[in-house]
Amino acid sequence: MTSTYELYRRAGTRPLGRKAFSLAYMLKAPYFASVRPQVIEMREHRAVVQIRKRRAVQNHIGTVHAIAVANGMEAAMGLLAEATTPSGMRWIPKGIQLEYVAKATSDVRCVAETDAGDWAHEPPFQVDVRCTGVLADGTEVVRGTIPIWVTAKK
Repeated sequence: MTSTYELYRRAGTRPLGRKAFSLAYMLKAPYFASVRPQVIEMREHRAVVQIRKRRAVQNHIGTVHAIAVANGMEAAMGLLAEATTPSGMRWIPKGIQLEYVAKATSDVRCVAETDAGDWAHEPPFQVDVRCTGVLADGTEVVRGTIPIWVTAKK
């Protein structure tokens, strides 16, 4: 278990703990502050963050910009990787492949998921993290994959 995942587990038991963890996550990875991801869930094989629709993440037509959703997906993927990567290993993203399938007209939930079998390999190996961005009504707005490279720590 990584220190990031342990911090999330401890924070979740305290009042305002997840809000504080979300802020700490943005401080650790400052680029994510551009979309202000609210961490909803972090566990092995699944992480969820919420991106609020606000002016700073909107495009010229008033919807949440696709790249803002991509940033949310990458934030969720990082949480999943921190919670899932076996001890003695490390991870790094190799890229991102996305399809923009609908307009993001409201807040977007970014979900990252894997299965246990995705991680059942000797290092080095690649894990393809499945990601989706959905609205509160279940409309999928972005879907894709973020491949990560998992290696033994030096």
